[in-house]
This record gives sequence, structure tokens and C-alpha cells, in this order.
Amino acid sequence: MLLNLLSLIRIDWSAAVLERLFFTVFKTGPRPWVAGFWQSAAECRELAVDDARIPVYRWGDGPMIVFMHGWSGSGTQFRHFIEPLLAAGFGVICFDAPGHGASPGRQSHLLRFSGSLQAIRQAFGPIDCVVAHSFGAMAACYAIRQGLDARRLVLIAPQFDVNGIFETYRELLHMRPQLAERFRARTGERMRRLGIDDPWIEFEASRLLGDLGTPGLLVYDDEDPEIATEAFERFADLWRDSRVHRTSGLGHNRILKDGDVIAAVVDFLRA
Repeated sequence: MLLNLLSLIRIDWSAAVLERLFFTVFKTGPRPWVAGFWQSAAECRELAVDDARIPVYRWGDGPMIVFMHGWSGSGTQFRHFIEPLLAAGFGVICFDAPGHGASPGRQSHLLRFSGSLQAIRQAFGPIDCVVAHSFGAMAACYAIRQGLDARRLVLIAPQFDVNGIFETYRELLHMRPQLAERFRARTGERMRRLGIDDPWIEFEASRLLGDLGTPGLLVYDDEDPEIATEAFERFADLWRDSRVHRTSGLGHNRILKDGDVIAAVVDFLRA
């Protein structure tokens, strides 16, 4: 990696480049059906989240289910849930977090995710349940820890290993140890400026799930290529107020399209 070589003479500059990349969202080009999906909503409001603005879309008027996507994801990933939930009498909210999907920009971080949930609660009223996928689960649990009064929680293929995310990024870019150490320090300092004392501890599973006090449903797949089954089992042990729905062969993203998973989530919410 070129940055490894450059870091031999300009390590702070190289670490700054890596830090910016770490908080950069990967966006794909717009798909033809996306605009029609958002236009099918009954209502759209633009909400302020920190220094960003995001469009938030609502369907239905029943107890409100809010969907929280993962890193480089989109609210459109939950489109298959909407009709079953409306038929069951729920209202639904989907959105793209700051820097994601149709929302402006390409930079984001966990506090923007959790801040989106707080802004939705303030604008739309009580939240019956947050349904969160992947990195979004970390943000949803942090928001609840910070006072978000969602009555229930559904976590699908949740990602809580913030140190593992760092290690994956380090290995992917083949960082030499000194550069990795400087990059990690810069990332931690950025989060401290946002009010997080130590993100490598604050966003860890035991801190977020232990004694959470919010009942919920944990959904995961045995063949998730991004998160080991042993990690999901640890999450279930930590989250004592949860039930588990386990699948096989769906992976990390296709799980959001599976009819049995959608039915299990709807059944949990109806109960």
C-alpha cells in the first residue's frame, strides 16, 4: 500500500488520510426503482441531525416501527417488511442515515446514526420498536443507552465488534504497525471530540447489550460471512431480554429479504 511507504516520512498525514477513509461511506449508483419506492411513502419530512439534514419517510399510522440500516446501507433494504407490517396494523419509518443513500455527503459516524433515531422520536412521537441491521444495531443500542425510549428492539445480523472492524480495516490495507497505531489514535481522538471518551470500549457489545433492559428479538444467520456464529451467541447471552431467531444460508444482507425472517419479526411485534 502506497500509504505505508509514505508513512515512513509523513506518518501523521498518512494516518489522517486513513482516518478520513474510515469515516467515508461507500455509495453505489442510484437504481431505477429507488425513487419510486420513496415516493410510495405517505409522508416525507426533512430532519436536522447534528450538522446534516436527512429525508425521513413514513407509511401508515399505527404503532411506529423505525428501521435503522447499517454502514454503507440504505433504508431501501427494508422495503420487503413494509407491506406485512402495514397489514399487521403498524406504521413504518425508513430513512437513509447522514452520508448514506439519498442523504447528502459521504462522511458519517455512529453518533449521526443514533442522532437520527433521536430526531425521529422528537419529530414523529413514540417509537414502538427499532429494527436495526448490522452496524445500525450498535447505533440503536447506543441511542437507547442515551435515553431513546423505544419500547422494543429487533437486531438483525448485528455488528458490535468495533475493535474487529478496526482490525479488518487494518488488515485490508496491510498497514504497518506504527501507521495502524497512529491511525487508531487519531480515530479515537476524533470520537472524543464528539463526546465519546473511548470508542473502543464504549461501543463494545458488553457495554451496549449488558443490562440493556429493552426486550427484543435477535436474528442471525449461521453462514454470515461478516460475523461469526460465536459472536452472535455471545450477543444472545449478553442480551438477557431477547429471543433468538436463527437462520442458515442467508448471509449478512439477504436475511433482510427472507420471508420467514420477515414473518418472525412481524409475529414478534404483534405479540
